[in-house]
Amino acid sequence: MPKRFVILDRDGTLIVERNYLTQPGEVELLPGVAAGLRRLGELGLGLVVVSNQSAIGRGMLDREGLDAVHGRMNELLAQVGAPPIDAIYICPHTPEDLCGCRKPRPGLVVDAARELNFDPRRAFVIGDKECDIDLGSRVGATSILVRTGYGCKHLRAGLAKPHLVVDDLDQAARLIERILEGSMQNDGVPGLYAGATELVRAHILGSISTKQRLLDECSADILAAAARITASLGSGGKLLLCGNGGSAADCQHIAAELVSVLTQDFLRPGLPAIALTTDSSILTASANDFGFDGIFERQVQALGRPGDVVIGISTSGNSANVLRALRYAAGNGMSTIALIGASGGKMGALAEIAIRVPSASVQHIQESHIAIGHILCALAERTLFANHDAGKEPAAAANSERVS
Repeated sequence: MPKRFVILDRDGTLIVERNYLTQPGEVELLPGVAAGLRRLGELGLGLVVVSNQSAIGRGMLDREGLDAVHGRMNELLAQVGAPPIDAIYICPHTPEDLCGCRKPRPGLVVDAARELNFDPRRAFVIGDKECDIDLGSRVGATSILVRTGYGCKHLRAGLAKPHLVVDDLDQAARLIERILEGSMQNDGVPGLYAGATELVRAHILGSISTKQRLLDECSADILAAAARITASLGSGGKLLLCGNGGSAADCQHIAAELVSVLTQDFLRPGLPAIALTTDSSILTASANDFGFDGIFERQVQALGRPGDVVIGISTSGNSANVLRALRYAAGNGMSTIALIGASGGKMGALAEIAIRVPSASVQHIQESHIAIGHILCALAERTLFANHDAGKEPAAAANSERVS
């Protein structure tokens, strides 16, 4: 099998981001780079740097100056015991040149793959910008966004949509090590393509990483949402949920947990929750009469009352029909909660409480949304029925136990 490679961005990934770095003395390694490169080297992976260097095209730097910058970078890497970079490929053009080598165009990776004999589809692309992640998508590689450099900004703005998100290069290398664990020796599964084992590992590890970030970054928002829901249900209010596609399914799932029961280990009376995604007659009539963007707003107007809570679920945060439902709710005495992705979209600014799953992967966002739904249900029921005998089937009049 040909050697596998890691395609690395330079500025913001290996070295500190500067505005048109032109002097060797400005080169500074980022935290985690030394350990990350050492780990990648120990895994037997090749290392290629692919970098846009429009400073050359703008006349701010010549090739000799760029070689001096890279010489200093390689010198610093050697000092910390990092393996040597196999090759550095740069695009000297400005965006206006419309060349084929400027990231995210794949020209440089195509050249590197041909000259170093590797398959880009089996590579890992690591960078901090939208163009790095788009490059990975174009060549079929696994893309990893580091939150150094512009990483946090591009993730939160919804610009970059990587497969995986990590803090720095060291964490990226650790994740790659876990993805590759076992797959190099045993990746042949009858009936499945060659990379099946690796895909399983990458997806599950990405989901684990997302949920760890959810725990670290979103616990306060989840608790605030649970408190708002509990207060509404405890005072006779209800929960209305809306979303599209997979988010529509999440609405129905969460409503079912509340109305029925989350777990047989905690039997309690049903809680009032309605998924606004289920009645095909209402949805089609409303869409036909008022347009698809109004299908949830119409139901909130008809069913919602002051004190209720409306939850909007959207991986992008920009679903027009969910936005209209939240706006109506906010203007008519109802509380609003948004379950969204890292960028937040328009819903992030509109909702009273926005729980931003720290990922740009639709799958990992959705996996976290249903986990959040389970947590919200558990917190509400255990608060409202704190004195309820959890192992006993609730009586018909058990709503009297609800705490207001």
